[in-house]
Amino acid sequence: MGVIGGAFKKLFGLLWDCIKWIGEFIYNLFQPFIDAILNVIQVFLDILDAILYFFYMVGVVIVKVFTLIFQTAKLLWSLVVGFGKTLASLQFTPGSSGHGYSAMIGKVFGIAESMQLNSVAYIMLFILWFFTAISAMKLISSIRVGGD
Repeated sequence: MGVIGGAFKKLFGLLWDCIKWIGEFIYNLFQPFIDAILNVIQVFLDILDAILYFFYMVGVVIVKVFTLIFQTAKLLWSLVVGFGKTLASLQFTPGSSGHGYSAMIGKVFGIAESMQLNSVAYIMLFILWFFTAISAMKLISSIRVGGD
């Protein structure tokens, strides 16, 4: 390289060291302010994160409560429908033979009427549905928040 090349190398090396020193000085001068600003921004972002998480969890709770109420209503409605069908079946009269079992069911009901067993069967079916409905209502009303 020679004398001129070595001189330029040292000159530009010295200039580069000066630029690095000025950059480190500016970095060290403003770093505490930048850290303080970043810490303040981090606090605001953490607060925003907490608020958004709170709203998310409120939404989750609302969905769970709605699902619980909806499922409970479905259960009670199915009990009411079953209870109504049981009461409606007290007046069963075999209709026309729509399938192969209608004639046999008609014969069974004819025999049951002569032995007066159909009334007992309907009363027992009514009692069964009644106790099932009461038990279901007791079970649903005893459910607590913690699942106990």
